[in-house]
Amino acid sequence: MRGDRLIKNLVSEGLAEPVSLELMTKLSKLDIKGIAYDSRKVNKDYIFVAYRGFKIGETVSNSSFEHIESAVEKGAKVLVVEEPLPKSFKPFEGVETIPVKDGRKALALLSGEFYDYPAKKLKMVGITGTYGKTTSTFLLKSIYEAAGLKTGLIGTIKYTGGKEEMEAHNTTPEAPELQSVLADFVEEKIKVCVMEVSSHSLELNRVYGMDFDVAGFTTLERDHLDFHETVEKYAEAKLKLFKELKKDKIAVLNKDSSIFKQYITQTEAKVLSYGMGVQNYNVWGEILKADLNGLEVKIRWDIPKGFPVNGKGEGTIYSPLVGPHNLMNILLVTTCAFADGISFDVIQEGIKNLKVVPGRFDIINRVIIDYAHTPGALEAALRSARVITVGRLICIFGCGGDRDHGKRPLMGNVASENADYVILTTDNPRSEDPKKIVEDIISGINKCNYEVILDREAAIKHAVERSSPEDVIMVVGKGHENYQLLGELKMPWDEKAVIKEALNGKKGTVSSGQ
Repeated sequence: MRGDRLIKNLVSEGLAEPVSLELMTKLSKLDIKGIAYDSRKVNKDYIFVAYRGFKIGETVSNSSFEHIESAVEKGAKVLVVEEPLPKSFKPFEGVETIPVKDGRKALALLSGEFYDYPAKKLKMVGITGTYGKTTSTFLLKSIYEAAGLKTGLIGTIKYTGGKEEMEAHNTTPEAPELQSVLADFVEEKIKVCVMEVSSHSLELNRVYGMDFDVAGFTTLERDHLDFHETVEKYAEAKLKLFKELKKDKIAVLNKDSSIFKQYITQTEAKVLSYGMGVQNYNVWGEILKADLNGLEVKIRWDIPKGFPVNGKGEGTIYSPLVGPHNLMNILLVTTCAFADGISFDVIQEGIKNLKVVPGRFDIINRVIIDYAHTPGALEAALRSARVITVGRLICIFGCGGDRDHGKRPLMGNVASENADYVILTTDNPRSEDPKKIVEDIISGINKCNYEVILDREAAIKHAVERSSPEDVIMVVGKGHENYQLLGELKMPWDEKAVIKEALNGKKGTVSSGQ
């Protein structure tokens, strides 16, 4: 792609100052082969975007300023550099430098332009919130496919629907990778993209310049404060998804959430609400039956004119997903589907077709694997597990290192109060001492119903060996993750394999083989 076309876009968006005719002529002769923010991914005739780093807990991300020289050595022909330029910066011969006001926004716009704005060629459905995003996006993908629409998915577990399924490194990829995946979706004739939109991606402008057709919100509670610092800033980050929606788009909001009033007043989009309390909702529901076979829920709706589906109605939905906490996910996706004109019978079929979401209330015999890593998610998961527990409810969990310390005692309290017995263990301790992490968790526990087994495999085997067939064991935190982060090491980890081995080794207990 011609370099002048890419830079013109930055100028027109106000990120760069007008460029001289001489420089624009030089840029017009450059055939740009790619966009990169990581010097290791730079090849000949690339644009390299340099910007400042940010802090997550005790870790400071590297500023890409430090790698400008490496990018030039690898073939970068244009440097787009966030202002103010470093004092040590010196122009490179044969390499053009474009200063910009915001490096991350520039990266997003350059990536969108380079891949010919694939999001404009797709129905874009984005889901944000503290928890429930992954299950909701899997449900929506199933609903759209039941409607006969080829659907791609981008989220915490994987990016799927294109030429090949890819393991997710970020819930929402960095802009060049995101636009590349979306372009792949277009090439594969995918019609709908359902994606998780994380608070990090919104704050770091990974989705800047993209238009969503439907944006849904799950819930909000304390999370990622190592990055956002306060719950208020965290809420503001997620609000960006709705503030940037256009008037003819639709926001689907959880009316039971404490931030509903804030969000509804700051979006220009049309709004549909959902919930399960006693307020007036557009879509609401209740659980009729919840057991190990799944959920049966009653859905009611009252949608005003101006939406593809409108009027009043009610019906029953069956979902194989286990756990009452999934009611809110079902209400959200039903509302999103209505917002996009999908009929209730298709919604019923799509929800029924999704059997399980990897690492989300994933059941093996009497052991439940769940990704919950916030106090609210943990409480919801344990309450759901309690419904299907005959004997004791045992919870195994830990907290991540180099992340929000403040939620550790809160999670300890939630686990102790909602489970009969708690085993504290490791969960991606990173550079922190696992013992110190556990001490933080224990500071919030007021009962003597816990023990510490730092070796996660030993903790799982101990719980299985000491439990009865009527007991339910909930192993929390890792979910779908196939690794443990120990210091600088990323160690392989297979939670399902450990659980199955423990169950098969327990006399009188047989693994279901899931």
